[in-house]
Amino acid sequence: MDSISETLTTAVSIGGSSGQTVQQQALIDPATLSAPAQWAYVSQLYSGRSLSSQDVQRAIQRESFKAQHQGHEGKHFAMFIIFVCVLTMLPSIVTFWRQRHPLSYRLISIGSICLIPVYFALTNNYYRFVCIWTVYAVANTYVLYLATRNPLHMHTPRWVYQWFAFINKVSYVVFVVGFVLFLLCFFNIMPGLTDTDYYVESSMLTMFYGLYFGLMSRDLVTLCTDKIAATLGYSVVSNRLPTKSLPREVCCICGDSLGSGSGSDYTGGGILAVSTSNAPNRQTTAVSEPTHALGCGHEFHASCIRGWCVIGKKDICPFCREKVDLQEFSHNPWDKQELFYVTALEYMRFFVSWQPLTLLFVAGVFWVLGLN
Repeated sequence: MDSISETLTTAVSIGGSSGQTVQQQALIDPATLSAPAQWAYVSQLYSGRSLSSQDVQRAIQRESFKAQHQGHEGKHFAMFIIFVCVLTMLPSIVTFWRQRHPLSYRLISIGSICLIPVYFALTNNYYRFVCIWTVYAVANTYVLYLATRNPLHMHTPRWVYQWFAFINKVSYVVFVVGFVLFLLCFFNIMPGLTDTDYYVESSMLTMFYGLYFGLMSRDLVTLCTDKIAATLGYSVVSNRLPTKSLPREVCCICGDSLGSGSGSDYTGGGILAVSTSNAPNRQTTAVSEPTHALGCGHEFHASCIRGWCVIGKKDICPFCREKVDLQEFSHNPWDKQELFYVTALEYMRFFVSWQPLTLLFVAGVFWVLGLN
């Protein structure tokens, strides 16, 4: 006890009023004291109370934090103001960026979505997620390769939309399964199973997989639709001025016939190849499947226009760019739930992409200003 008293006497002045003693004790970092001195230090702060070892450790951590940050109130206020300003200005900055430089915005968004979760998975040894992500990345890299060929193979557009429609449905089903499992856990339907840590972790991981890979597929299909539409490029040159010309019996999304005619009025410009050469005047392949006409009057294959608008996140006609009401595609409960799922994916984008980037940007501002 004598050694403990000497240590405390050296660290703080015991004399004076009790208020002065507590104020002076807040100036030292109790984490630097020995274990007996820490116990005596906390006992002096909470005299007359019975303290356990856990209480002492919590008190030491709290008092150490106060000692390390004492006198930093001005810095903390400045950091708070900067953080609030960044969060307030972020929506306007992102909107301006997306409108003025859509390509760079899209690439940064997709890059952060693809790489940030993988980085955290590697640093935390989540190798199961890394393996699934690797398989998914390899498959979609091949799909992107097909969509960026010029000339396009005649079946490439249809393959691309079918692939992403399949991924969209699978990710939706995975999300629904995870959500149902989480509800069972929330209401503890089966005690002893749904209240275990393993069950809770599995349900939340299942929801994350469904939302994350669904979000990735929607961003990747955007790149594919833009590239395919640019490659097909239904346009002809008249009087040296480029004008659009869409054959009446051709779906300008996939380049195939709508099936109601021979496509003899095809005026050229579409770049779909059966082999390695352009075939701008070829007869389109009749495809017997349902069609869908938009409000602007342009008609497409039902699966193609659904892939363009719902899965590809484009609420405009692929030919005339007129606004499309996405409610046109809500014909059954599945369609309405799918649109709700698409909205949920956009909220997922904030947590996976923009939230880490925002925190990284704020941390950089703090470092530049010396607000550590």
